[in-house]
Amino acid sequence: MAMTRLQEIEHKHAQIRSLLEQHKAPALWLRRTRNLAWITAGADASIPVETDYGMYSILVTPEKRIVYTNNIELTRLKGEERFEDLGFEYASFPWWEPARNPDHAGQLTDEGAVEDTLTSWRSVLTEGEQERLRALGKDAAAALESTVRGVKPGMTEFEVAARLDAACKAWGGQVTVNLIGSDARISQYRHPLATFKKVDKYVMVVVCVRRGGLIVAGTRLGYFGKLPADVSATLHRIAAIDAAVIAATQPGRTLGTVFSDLQAAYQAQGEADQWQLHHQGGPIAYQGRERIATPGDPLVVQAGMAFAWNPSIVGCKSEDTILVGAHGNEIVTAHSADWPTVDVDIASETIRRPGILEL
Repeated sequence: MAMTRLQEIEHKHAQIRSLLEQHKAPALWLRRTRNLAWITAGADASIPVETDYGMYSILVTPEKRIVYTNNIELTRLKGEERFEDLGFEYASFPWWEPARNPDHAGQLTDEGAVEDTLTSWRSVLTEGEQERLRALGKDAAAALESTVRGVKPGMTEFEVAARLDAACKAWGGQVTVNLIGSDARISQYRHPLATFKKVDKYVMVVVCVRRGGLIVAGTRLGYFGKLPADVSATLHRIAAIDAAVIAATQPGRTLGTVFSDLQAAYQAQGEADQWQLHHQGGPIAYQGRERIATPGDPLVVQAGMAFAWNPSIVGCKSEDTILVGAHGNEIVTAHSADWPTVDVDIASETIRRPGILEL
């Protein structure tokens, strides 16, 4: 049975307690939105979404969890988050006064080596976090697909982006990456920010979306009319590459070893240099990528980690979020039953990758 929210928080407090003992420090001051979401099991501290820091901070001592906030946020935190029911205390100050920082000499902050440790903890999800990731992935996939199905020729990329944002907002998602490419721009740019260009035949919709602190990523593509043979061939090559890296992401292997398999998959499809033109993704949890995988990366894959690989070649991309299990991987942003697929056979399993929807 998954932990309750309070049990999850207590588990994370115990991890921090061990860190404090290791550093002989009296407290850890958490300020970044990703770390605040992690320690509270899903609370959102981001009001301006462009900032890395929350509208409140939390000081964790061996015995206490203290929320430092101004009187504006205190009202909402007590009325809606109810942190006091989760073992937190409050230390508040008037909004017009300078932010009150916890006065603990020798305290740790979520920077440097401590942040590296927190990243490693954030990246291995508890059962409760895994359940929340699955629910988020299902909603994100539905939002991606409904957006593609709603595209009409002549829509601007901005209009498509607005539809994607609205589709995610409808179930409480906060879009952190919203990329829309159409026609030639899909081949020209790996990060196609939306423009006033009008969609003609081909559209790519990319999202990273956050809810309860966790983030999933995915991509879907649509084409008006019969899919041309060259586009179909490109799709099958990138699907084979994506399936290979999903299969290679197994507990106990290093990211560097997985990356070598990814490079080999590009080579096998006659696209040996394409991996150099865009990052390939990596672990995902409380950031769009907790780290970007690179050749030789020593990080060891563990069960309970989530990954969003995003291999691409000119004219096509494949991307979903997977949850690594002890005996196989689960695609949490899996396509719907009526979405076209490309089936890739690897060893004794068939990995289904989303195809391009003919509109």
